[in-house]
Amino acid sequence: MKVDLSTLSISELNDLKKEIAVELELRQHGERQKLLDEFREKAKSLGMSLEELMGSAKGRAKKAKGVAKYANPADRSQTWTGKGKRPRWVHEWLDSGKSLEELAL
Repeated sequence: MKVDLSTLSISELNDLKKEIAVELELRQHGERQKLLDEFREKAKSLGMSLEELMGSAKGRAKKAKGVAKYANPADRSQTWTGKGKRPRWVHEWLDSGKSLEELAL
């Protein structure tokens, strides 16, 4: 079925866009469920659960943490790589008038 989009109003096109988004989501969910069922069956044939199978895959795919560049002088176990949101102890340190360089490892 081919629809001549040039004959549709903007409102009709927006309605169609919403319907398409819903239909895509439903179909993707169905495909994901079908795939999960296939994986469950395969895992079962290997004497494993899907969770065990996926857990072993997740273990290999872990992303390495960044290297710490700064440490809290009051508690050296608290570190920060210098990337992302600053920890509270870094904010408190800087608010007290001290420099970030003083925290460097």
